[in-house]
Amino acid sequence: MKKRIPFSNHRPLDPRICNIALDANALDLGDTENDQLVIRFRELSDTAKVNVVLGGGVRGEVQHPNSPEPVKAAMLPQIFNLRPGLNAGQQSERRRVAAILQGNAKPGAHAADASHLSEAAETGCGYFITHDKRILGKRNELRPILPPTLQIVTLQEFFEILDDYLEGRRC
Repeated sequence: MKKRIPFSNHRPLDPRICNIALDANALDLGDTENDQLVIRFRELSDTAKVNVVLGGGVRGEVQHPNSPEPVKAAMLPQIFNLRPGLNAGQQSERRRVAAILQGNAKPGAHAADASHLSEAAETGCGYFITHDKRILGKRNELRPILPPTLQIVTLQEFFEILDDYLEGRRC
């Protein structure tokens, strides 16, 4: 039986026809198990077979001088959100997401992650790819406040969904 993503009650969107958001850690190389997936994702992005939209905050993190050059090369050419001023509703949503991510951490510790997830929701993304254990661990709690079409996934989970679509199977 096909493994289902544990947090979703909705069939994931076809990754070939929706926007995909990336966390700053999504395309890190160095983990040999994940490297082939990173290379495959970059090829799909470079050939416009998937549409990546970076949140302005993620773009800012990737531009940091300590970010690895291969990550910069893969992410900086992507379409990105210019981060205009936030309206009251957007500010409220970010606070709700931040409250869930914060848990027992000190206040404000996960505000950037909350912003990344909120930007993915605001730009209509079907996927937010991350390897952040806190975000992944909070998927069930985040589900009621994020759009039902936004799936928080690892790169491996993303490819399981994509491969289902490519092979004519549905999740």
